[in-house]
Amino acid sequence: MNKRVGVFSSLILIAGIYLVLVGLKWDWSIPKNHIAGIIGLLGIFFSSTAIMMSGKNATAESQAQRFILGTAIQMILVLFFVLIVKYVWKDSFKEFVWYFMSFFVAMLFTQALWMLLKVRKN
Repeated sequence: MNKRVGVFSSLILIAGIYLVLVGLKWDWSIPKNHIAGIIGLLGIFFSSTAIMMSGKNATAESQAQRFILGTAIQMILVLFFVLIVKYVWKDSFKEFVWYFMSFFVAMLFTQALWMLLKVRKN
């Protein structure tokens, strides 16, 4: 159970850092699309992390399969999310994508690191 709490707290920490950086850039009047991006990405990562971390006595192979499944789900959901943002907020889309994708890569790296540590421990 400690590993699961660690993964979720790491994702929340990265989201907090991202929120502070975006807040500092716009003098704390954060655009709505960035707030939607933070909430959307946290929802996507929490749901896929729950899939990846499920199972008590999982083998390394089944954990790797869950990681691949979770990552595929994340990629599909992120593509749909970015597409929706593109049509809703056309004026600031290009800037949003740079911040959103850097946030996505940081979250994905953290998630992959936690899964690697979990697999190596077993």
